[in-house]
Amino acid sequence: MTLPADLREAAALFAERDRVLVATDFDGVLAPLVLDPSTSAPLPGTIEDLRALHGYPQTWAAVVSGRDLATLTELTGLGDSSVTRIGSHGAESSEAADDAGGTELTDAQREHLTALTAELEDLCAGLSEGVYLEHKPSAVVLHTRRMADEPAAEAEQAALEVAARHTGLHVLHGKQVVEMSVLQADKGTALVALRDAVGATHVAYFGDDVTDEHAFSALGDDDLTVKVGDGETAARFRVAGPQDAAQALSLLRTLRAAATTATDPLAM
Repeated sequence: MTLPADLREAAALFAERDRVLVATDFDGVLAPLVLDPSTSAPLPGTIEDLRALHGYPQTWAAVVSGRDLATLTELTGLGDSSVTRIGSHGAESSEAADDAGGTELTDAQREHLTALTAELEDLCAGLSEGVYLEHKPSAVVLHTRRMADEPAAEAEQAALEVAARHTGLHVLHGKQVVEMSVLQADKGTALVALRDAVGATHVAYFGDDVTDEHAFSALGDDDLTVKVGDGETAARFRVAGPQDAAQALSLLRTLRAAATTATDPLAM
């Protein structure tokens, strides 16, 4: 694998910036997509790269995912780390002061989520085998990854029709998923909030799904945005798959280590 020359040049420039945040999606970027999401695992070295980056001066790292926060923490193994985890497309964060991770619902929202879930369970019972629901603190997600293309498309359309009958929902239609949340959240808003909280001047973000476009669009022309895989994108750069993303992350680690060692008085 060889990363595009323009991406390497941009990475070298990014590594020299004063205060940087390196963030990435999980599924489809750190971890290749699999039929059973519970078996997803990050590629070797990727989590170590994030931990290392987070330890460098004026450098922060984060994983931003549609997964709920607890599952994301378990799959990444970052529970003992200060690397930020942002789950449920921004609705949950390991940086939240309360144990709920920022997802405390009102009574009305809980009732709405319960009713929505029941309706989707009835829908799934009438669909072909392979469709299933994932339950999150503030959302319910219909997955079609285990289905053939045609029934998967029909199931997703049916889920969108259910969503259309409910007001106040935040709907995300991604790769083989339809997520319906009773909280308004997206990766772009969450990433910008984290950037501002740590005071980073530049952000690198890797994503593969349509939900990552919120993050790409929220960042600026001087940020390092990388689309992993096919599809239209607002990202500045593109790589073919997770293996390439892992290589780019490793490159950032190497470049940032060199840049911060040269200026870090503790390293002298």
